[in-house]
Amino acid sequence: MGKKNFVIIGAIVAVLVAGLAYLAFAASQKRSQQRQVKELVVDTTEKLREVLVAQGSPKAAPDMVAPLDANLKRVKAPRDPLLTDAAESYIISAREIARRRAQVDRLTRQAAASRQALARHMAHAAHRNTAWLNEAITLKKRVEDDHFSLGVELKALDELLYTLPEAEKTLAPHVGRAVLIDDALRDSARKQTQDEIRRAADDLAGARRLNFR
Repeated sequence: MGKKNFVIIGAIVAVLVAGLAYLAFAASQKRSQQRQVKELVVDTTEKLREVLVAQGSPKAAPDMVAPLDANLKRVKAPRDPLLTDAAESYIISAREIARRRAQVDRLTRQAAASRQALARHMAHAAHRNTAWLNEAITLKKRVEDDHFSLGVELKALDELLYTLPEAEKTLAPHVGRAVLIDDALRDSARKQTQDEIRRAADDLAGARRLNFR
């Protein structure tokens, strides 16, 4: 075998070694990205669980919108785009549930305060005059507006909880079902949300029954 052949074989071997080294590097990089994304998914689930558990307690749900948004910005796995897309969908769902939950808590307090203000005002109907009537109209409108906003947020939250399993279904093959929100907690949170929708409607109906007598 001539010297030229040795050079050619050497070049081929060098290319093969370089190719194998690149493939090994790419595989290692992919695994690293997958681990990082899974860690973010686990953290997202923990934060979402805190929000959903607090929904059934007297305390307001913790504000997890900013931390979940930070998770969303960090989800990057260029070597596994399907994982990236699935994780992004799950984290977006979690962030929006947290955002709507925070809005619901705020508007529930606001609507209650508006109803109380109206009830106090209407209790003094015996002393009504033009100023009293104008204030009553303003307070009734505030109650209606607050309940409308509350209803919008509650229905949006209910829809997000209903569609969350779709995001989980897409992500589960990549990270495992165990690291996602369990069905029982999600279903319980949705039932509580629907109870809140009915309660808010009852509260509004009660406020509407207050009249100008």
